[in-house]
Amino acid sequence: MYLKVTKAKEHEYLKIVESYRDKSDGKIKHRVLFNLGRLDKLVKHTALIDKLVQKLGGGRYVKIDDINKGSDASVYNYGYIVLRRIWKIYKLDTLFSSLLKTEAISNTDRVIADIFSLVINRALLSEASKYGYYKNRDRFLFLNESLKLHDLYRSLELMEKFKEDIEKHLFSINADLFNSDLSVAFYDVTTLYFESKREDTDTKEQKGLRKFGLSKDYKINETQIVLSLLIDKNGIPVTFEIYEGNRAETSTLLDTLDRLKSRFGISKVTIVADRGIAKWLNLSEIKARGYEYITAVSFRQDRELMKTVTDKEGYRQISFDEDRGYYGYKAFEYTKRKRLKVYPGYSMYDDPNQKEYIYKEITLSHTIISTYSDKRAKKDESDRNRALQKLQKSIERGSALKKSKYLKLSSGSCSKELEIDLQKIEEDSKFDGFYALASSDSSLQPMEVIKIHKTIYDIENAFRDIKHSLSIRPIYHYKKERIKGHIIVSFLAYFLLKQIEYRMKCSKKVQERMEKEEETLSIKKIVNALNSMNVTKTSIQDRMFYLRHAHDKTASRIIDLLKIKLPSNIMDEPSMRLYIS
Repeated sequence: MYLKVTKAKEHEYLKIVESYRDKSDGKIKHRVLFNLGRLDKLVKHTALIDKLVQKLGGGRYVKIDDINKGSDASVYNYGYIVLRRIWKIYKLDTLFSSLLKTEAISNTDRVIADIFSLVINRALLSEASKYGYYKNRDRFLFLNESLKLHDLYRSLELMEKFKEDIEKHLFSINADLFNSDLSVAFYDVTTLYFESKREDTDTKEQKGLRKFGLSKDYKINETQIVLSLLIDKNGIPVTFEIYEGNRAETSTLLDTLDRLKSRFGISKVTIVADRGIAKWLNLSEIKARGYEYITAVSFRQDRELMKTVTDKEGYRQISFDEDRGYYGYKAFEYTKRKRLKVYPGYSMYDDPNQKEYIYKEITLSHTIISTYSDKRAKKDESDRNRALQKLQKSIERGSALKKSKYLKLSSGSCSKELEIDLQKIEEDSKFDGFYALASSDSSLQPMEVIKIHKTIYDIENAFRDIKHSLSIRPIYHYKKERIKGHIIVSFLAYFLLKQIEYRMKCSKKVQERMEKEEETLSIKKIVNALNSMNVTKTSIQDRMFYLRHAHDKTASRIIDLLKIKLPSNIMDEPSMRLYIS
């Protein structure tokens, strides 16, 4: 690491540069660690320059922390100011100030600062436990100087009381800023596990949250809760709810439908859901409450539907090229009646004796949009062949169990030996490349339905981001109020990050640059970008200085997009505090 002077136009600039070996070609290259600024201005800080020359003289390698050995030089993050910009746009200080006054809390500024601190931790540090965050509270420059551990827990419990107000506030401002609506909403459910094997006990007043249930994380020995999430067509989260860990995911939809009308005043919306949620009874309930739906449907168990979907006659071409082959669709009206169990809470339940359930004949009519794709057909075949290869190895090892649909008992064998069912493989191959959607919204054209359903991956990505990028699980809290507060803080952190992502996707300038450099955008990339915005604190002759690090490309684009002014390359402590404030 060494000092280097470079010339640009009429000025000279001082930089700290290090040498490194590029793993791709083995050559020695150089990279800039700090751009200290114009040399003519830095001359005013002669003590700082002398110190750097002394430490970096001779070109020998030293660590950044050794630039001023013995002065406790440390690295701090200031990237959280980007999230504070979004926080202010959505007037969250005003919201929390109003809510805290209803709780008769006097030191509102301190509590708001604690709530903001919790959100920043969840967004950028993702410490699973609040105690872990408290131990690392110095990571963010000037953010947590007066933070107390008990304040974090108190703020969590307060957040549980504010959930509905927060959701309504964010939805309202988002509608005003982007003239957005909720004409289409995406709904799904996941599970979040605890580092605990003890279930909560139920009381007369309420059910316990932590329960053993069907885990989507394959954590069969840990208790869990069920989390539902509704996002809009731009991928922005709108509302969520948490349920007992043994709650069936199909039963969570009614609660969300009720909230859409009561809290957000929405009378018409198309719900997009996967097959796990969109059971026949739920679809009929969506219609009964005045909403519409789009969902993938399973056609293999319905002979009439299967025959129509797999008949290639009537398909209209969407596209064709040499690489992907043919892609087309056909649409047709479909009506079917089913006899089902109906439980209390559903509109069709009308038993005066309040039985556990009653039987009802339920008829649904909707448009089926079936698609066929050569690309999908190749993928289906490839997936099946990979599964069969794995299955064959299990048979050879003698470890195969009769769980796969491609296994059968060997013909003429009395020893219950298993073999691959070739007839089943042939039957399955007839469905390669086919996919079917159901839409109750007659105002939508088939291609609109296809386009809308493709964005259902946004909610799958949302759960992936919340679980992985924000490390929301495992959950270490045990009090119900803190569990809910933890989820609300995570929801708010994700909302702020999604707002940055959405603005970047809407920026033509940002998108053109990213396409040119073949870059992709994700929540994880945004988190990494904000975490790359750091300064090193060092002491020179009893004065504190902050040296700004070079940040990554994504951070530069975010800063430019939100018009955030960067700190100077070198700042003393009073100037840095003024900048952060």
